[in-house]
Amino acid sequence: MGSYNALLKNSLPKEFQYYKADEESFESSHEAFRSAFPRGFAWEVIHVYSGPPLIAFKFRHWGIFEGPFKGHAPTGETVEFYGIATVKVDEGLKVEEVEVYYDPAQLFGGLLKAPPISISSSPTHHASACPFHSSS
Repeated sequence: MGSYNALLKNSLPKEFQYYKADEESFESSHEAFRSAFPRGFAWEVIHVYSGPPLIAFKFRHWGIFEGPFKGHAPTGETVEFYGIATVKVDEGLKVEEVEVYYDPAQLFGGLLKAPPISISSSPTHHASACPFHSSS
């Protein structure tokens, strides 16, 4: 269906964006997801609501989070999200338009669940991060 950037672009202020589509190329966006989901990130059609020329369907996009994603450690858990899409096709069934609707928090909630790799690999970080615990 194309670049992840088209699906993940949003209008949040930069400081609140966990994925910055404007800073990713087609290749870097795909590499980020290929490394996070080395066994694949499946797109599964759950239900088709209407036929051509305007096809509406419910989908599930899922994979096992086994590699790092944007500095976050993998969890080994299934990361998934559900959505609705419409596809307009011509007489030859070639795609003319695609619209995808979903909640990106379902996706990023799973991908950002683990702490950043630099923090998770430091065994003393948690104790020193406590505002009531003094290191002296």
